[in-house]
Amino acid sequence: MSLKAGLEVHQQLDCGKLFCKCDEFDIEDNLVFKRKLHATSSEMGNIDIAAKSEGIREFTYFNRGCNCLVYTDEEPPRGPNKKAVDIALQFAKLVNSTILEEVHFMRKVVVDGSNTSGFQRTALIATGGQIQYEGGILELDQICLEEDSCRHGKNKDEYLLDRLGIPLLEVTTKPQLKESNQVQQAAKALGRLLRACHVKRGLGTIRQDVNVSINGGQRVELKGFQDLSSMPQVVENEMLRQSNLNNLSKGKTSEPIIVSEYFKDRKFAIACKLVGWKGILGTNKSEKNHVRMGRELADYAKKAGVKGLMHSDELPAYGISEKETGKLHEILDCQDKDAFILIFGEENMAKDAIQRVIERVKTTGVPKEVRRVTPENLTRYIRPMPGASRMYPETDIPPLKLKDIQVIVPKTLDEREKLLPLNDEESKQMVSRNLDQRFKSLMGHCKEPKIMSRILLHTLPNIVSKDIPLISDNEIITVLDLVNKERISKEGIEEALIQMATGQEIQLGSKNIEEEVERFIDLLIKKKKEFVKERGMSAIGPLMGPVMSEFRGKIDGAKINALLIDRIKNEI
Repeated sequence: MSLKAGLEVHQQLDCGKLFCKCDEFDIEDNLVFKRKLHATSSEMGNIDIAAKSEGIREFTYFNRGCNCLVYTDEEPPRGPNKKAVDIALQFAKLVNSTILEEVHFMRKVVVDGSNTSGFQRTALIATGGQIQYEGGILELDQICLEEDSCRHGKNKDEYLLDRLGIPLLEVTTKPQLKESNQVQQAAKALGRLLRACHVKRGLGTIRQDVNVSINGGQRVELKGFQDLSSMPQVVENEMLRQSNLNNLSKGKTSEPIIVSEYFKDRKFAIACKLVGWKGILGTNKSEKNHVRMGRELADYAKKAGVKGLMHSDELPAYGISEKETGKLHEILDCQDKDAFILIFGEENMAKDAIQRVIERVKTTGVPKEVRRVTPENLTRYIRPMPGASRMYPETDIPPLKLKDIQVIVPKTLDEREKLLPLNDEESKQMVSRNLDQRFKSLMGHCKEPKIMSRILLHTLPNIVSKDIPLISDNEIITVLDLVNKERISKEGIEEALIQMATGQEIQLGSKNIEEEVERFIDLLIKKKKEFVKERGMSAIGPLMGPVMSEFRGKIDGAKINALLIDRIKNEI
C-alpha cells in the first residue's frame, strides 16, 4: 500500500479584513440575522456536487466584531487589502513561485453556512515554487489569497462573524509525500516559512489540511488537525480505511420500504436491505481496523438533516426490540448474510437520507470526499470533494495588476535566528515569539544580551501572569538606564518594572550602595565570627542569604559574593 499525499495550508494574515476597512477588533452591539442558502449553477450551467449535498438550510449569524455591511452581504466588497496582497507576494517570492501578471477574484460556492453570501472570494496569486523540509524538497502547486470563513456557534447552523473576511493565504503542494512522517515534517517547514511574513500567531490562525490517496484509490481531503503531532497517525489510519474500502465488494440494496406502522411511537420510519453486508456495518465492539460502514453511512444520512441511522449489526438496541428487529428482517426478506438500515425522522428528510445512503452503498472503492479529523485520530465524512463547477467570476472586484508591485523578500526564521547574539535555544524562542525586532530595538539600552533576553522571554511573561498592566518599551528603557547607572541591580529589574507599571516609585539603591553593603557584611561577620572561623570559605553560602535579603534588587549578587569572599579571607 503506497501513499501519495500533499498539503493545503490556510494561514491568517495580520492586516485587517480583506474587503473592508473595518477594524476586526472593534466591539459593538451584537447583530443577529438569518440567511437561507442554496447552491447556484456555474457559468456552464452545472451545480457543484459538494454544494448540492448541503441542501437548502437556514442559518443564524451572530456578530462578534464590527457591524460591517460588506460581511453581512449588504454592500459590495472594497479592496482588496493592499497589505494582504503585499504579504502574499512576499511569500511567493520567498518560495520562488511564479507570480501572475494580473489576478481575478473568483466566487467559490460555499453553502454550508460558513459565509453569509453563499460563496468565498478567492484569487490565484502565484504558481509553482518549492520548500525544503527534513525529508527533502516539496514542490508547491498554487498560492491563493482568499477571505476566511465564519466560526461555528454554539448550536447547529449558527455562526459567528468575527473571523469572516480575515485574509487567508492558501498554499497547496504537489502530492509528493510518500510517508506519513514526511507529511508532518513538510507541514512544520511550511508553517515556519509562512511565519517569516506578517501573519497572525496563536491557536486557530493556521489550519493545515492533508490530501491523501493510496494506490487504486481516490484523493481524500482531511481537515481539522488539532496539532501536527497527530498527522502521521491520522494519515496511517486513513490509509487503512481506504485499503478496507478498496477490498469491499460492491454493495446492492433493495428498494426502500416505509415501515412506520411497525413503530407506533415514531412519526416516520423507512428501511432498506443491504445484500451480503452482514457484519460489514460494525459496532462499537468491532476491531480497531474494522471498516465500520455503519458509521460511514450514518454520516451520509445526517447530511439530509436526520440524527443518523440504525442498522442490523447493532440491533436489537436503542429502544428497538428483538421482535421488531426480527420483523424488519422478515419484511425486507433478509437472508443470512444480509443486513439492513433503519432511519427515523421527518418524512422528506428520512427519504432523502436513505437515498443518500443507497447511493453511497453502490459506490465502489474510495469516494472523493472531504473528511474531518476526530480526536481519536480517525476521520469522518463532511461532504463530497468539490469540482470545477463551484467557481465563477467575482463581478464586484476589478482585475488587479501585480507586475508593478514591488515587495521586499522577508528573512526566514532560520536567518533571523542567526542574527541574534544569543545561544541557539534563546534565539529560537525569541524568533518563534516574534520578539527579535523588539530585542534589537531595546539592545541599544542594554549592556548584556542575556539580560535583554531574560526580560523578554521570562520577566515580562511572569509579570503578565500576575494581572499587571502591560509594560511599554519606554518603561523597560527607563529601568535599563537605572541598571546601567547601578541604581538598581539586574536582579531588581522585575520588581522595578512592576513598580513602574502599577504607578509606584522605583526603590533605588543609594549612590554609595557598595559602601553600605560592605558595612552590612562587616557587621554580619562580626556577629557570626565563631561561625566564620569554623566554616572558613564555606560560610559564604549561608551568609549570602541575609545580605541578599537586605539589598535584593539594589546590587548584583555577583558583587555581594565578591565582597563576602574578600571579607572572609581577611577574617580567617
